[in-house]
Amino acid sequence: MEQLTTYTVKSKVNGFIWLFKYYLKGDLKSFEVLDGQLSQKQIVWLFASSNFPATENIMKKIWMSKSLKDNFEISVSMPEINFENLWSLYGHKVSKFDSEKAFNKLKEADRIKCFLAVPSYQKYLIKSRIAIAHLSTFINRQYYNDDWSKA
Repeated sequence: MEQLTTYTVKSKVNGFIWLFKYYLKGDLKSFEVLDGQLSQKQIVWLFASSNFPATENIMKKIWMSKSLKDNFEISVSMPEINFENLWSLYGHKVSKFDSEKAFNKLKEADRIKCFLAVPSYQKYLIKSRIAIAHLSTFINRQYYNDDWSKA
């Protein structure tokens, strides 16, 4: 299961709802209009005026400012960094007990690194035709600290 941070933006004036989803690294995954339609004025404001939050840092810096909070109701849903989601993302469902035990020993920062490293590790495995390690090995040998995109 892909871990995303989601920002729901609702206009206090006309009620439109926009949804922004970001990967853990902060890059935009998707922008969706849930309710209403983008007006020409909104299109110009978002795209021509450089207000579009293409990264989570822009969202935090510009959109979470006091001036915009007066006009918009913004809620944030944080990703769930838990073992079951990592187990699902990793996909190689072998040795769950040992994997969960290893995961529970990790600090929060290392748990996030695991989620960030899995997609690159999986691409590396496909390219190199190497068998996937058990998740417990991935954690215990700190594969999440390796740069799989350059391997």
